[in-house]
Amino acid sequence: MANKLIQLMIVGTQKSGTSSLLRYLAQHPDIYTHPQPEMTFFLQDHEYKRGYESAFAKYFSQCPESKKLIAKNVMVMHSPEIMQRIYEHNPEIHLVVLLREPVARAYSAYWWARRTGWENIKTFEEALAAEEARLKEDWFKWRQCLYKFNSTYYPHINNLISMFGEEQIHCYLTDALTTGANSICQQIYAIMGVNSEFEPTVGKRFNQAAMPRSDKFGYLFTQFLASRNPLRRAIRKLVPDSAAYKFRKAILDINERPFTPPQINSNTSVELSKYFNPYNEKLSDSIKQDLTHWQNLN
Repeated sequence: MANKLIQLMIVGTQKSGTSSLLRYLAQHPDIYTHPQPEMTFFLQDHEYKRGYESAFAKYFSQCPESKKLIAKNVMVMHSPEIMQRIYEHNPEIHLVVLLREPVARAYSAYWWARRTGWENIKTFEEALAAEEARLKEDWFKWRQCLYKFNSTYYPHINNLISMFGEEQIHCYLTDALTTGANSICQQIYAIMGVNSEFEPTVGKRFNQAAMPRSDKFGYLFTQFLASRNPLRRAIRKLVPDSAAYKFRKAILDINERPFTPPQINSNTSVELSKYFNPYNEKLSDSIKQDLTHWQNLN
């Protein structure tokens, strides 16, 4: 069973509906996915060094022999080195990318990073100003907080196509998921070679907006979980993965309160739109989809 390969992986983009898509797809009786929100095996060096057999036990141990595997991690497409790991795992894997209008995605990602403790800068504009220094310092450390970089889709998609080929890269717009989730799921079912007439129950939204009751607690707790701290490592050896995930989620849920982000500053929106438009034009040609409506939203 540990040699069972992942047939399809959702590799992007963050805050574009990927959590919902994963759970819709997983309703199919011939598909199995991990219960965790993300499969971090390819992303995390310490996990990757333990090998796929260990990862299979962590993420897919309950998978029946007959089912096909799908996985999700929305950070991996931004790193050619990590995508190479996925290629080496299965060069025939199909990759799914959800694309949200980039200004809206970047702004939503900022508030998600604030919510989960990754981001401690108090305004979106200041966080954008810090991005260049963060990217130079350490992509992995700041990967959740690179709002422009992660919304500049064209170079990342182009790398995927160059590595895997056009026929294995499947790009869908978030707007299309909102209005036609069943159609997208059935297209993906066909790609995976399972019954494409199956209709999942769609409409429920996952990973909705919230904010921490205590920014300081959220930041410190997230940094502790992300660290290689000896205490954390000792705890993780004693606590099963499933229990650790439930504990982490429970703690973060306790610290959350309902929240509606304020409207983005209009000048910021316009400037970001100008920045993204040239990349969007190239992306449109690359994926053969009309993206001109993105220019009219800001």
